[in-house]
Amino acid sequence: MPTIANRVQEIRNLVTKLTANEQDALLKALKKQVLLAKAEKLNRSIKPNSINMQEIVEEVRKARQERHVA
Repeated sequence: MPTIANRVQEIRNLVTKLTANEQDALLKALKKQVLLAKAEKLNRSIKPNSINMQEIVEEVRKARQERHVA
């Protein structure tokens, strides 16, 4: 199994064989892939809930009322 340094070197060698436009396209695609992977990880970490907007609004009204009375 190649080490990180070996993989990085192999990637560098391959990238240097690409044109500048191809390198730019690859960079853009890699950034997009990393961003999508992070978004997917974040999405999986969110617990589902059944609260709706009306319930949120009602809770905010109650909290404001309690704050105003206190």
